[in-house]
Amino acid sequence: MSNQTQISCESCRSKFKIDSNRVKPKGILVMCSKCRAVFRVYPSDIVKRRKHSRVKTQNLISYFSFNKNRKMISHGLGIALDISQSGILLETPDSIKSGLVLLTATDKRKKLIEVNGRLIYSKKAPSETYLCGIEFIGNEERVKNFIISLIKEYSVQRNNLFIKLKKQFYKDNSRPNAPKTFTTCSLK
Repeated sequence: MSNQTQISCESCRSKFKIDSNRVKPKGILVMCSKCRAVFRVYPSDIVKRRKHSRVKTQNLISYFSFNKNRKMISHGLGIALDISQSGILLETPDSIKSGLVLLTATDKRKKLIEVNGRLIYSKKAPSETYLCGIEFIGNEERVKNFIISLIKEYSVQRNNLFIKLKKQFYKDNSRPNAPKTFTTCSLK
């Protein structure tokens, strides 16, 4: 008999059950059959061991990466998938090229907020995007203000362009009789 764990889609919050034995220590990628979002699921004991809890978000973030000589080597836009006191997970169309990263966004008053970080990893996802883990570095107050501003923008206002476009897309393309299942994707 398999052990079932209940999980929620990170995008549409639909609830599903997944076989706990399939969830590896490094997590597995799953796809929501309702909204087609892809996200990573970790075993419950791994989640409990994290130093800081993660908050789900979908803020649009600009990033600028620099080499050791502080020369900019890449830049672009990404979507913050989650954030914690120690870092942020970005989904980007291209791989971030370097270890030093400047992240910028706007708060609900349209004021520019920024924070420094260090790239921990940049892995290609099955959706042909990249998942980039970035650890915050530098001034603790600046990090705290960045995190609070992003969470407020997403949770309270829920008015950023990415979220509006995504909601409209799923509303326009909804399938009323779609089965509620997940498809497991594998990472290489």
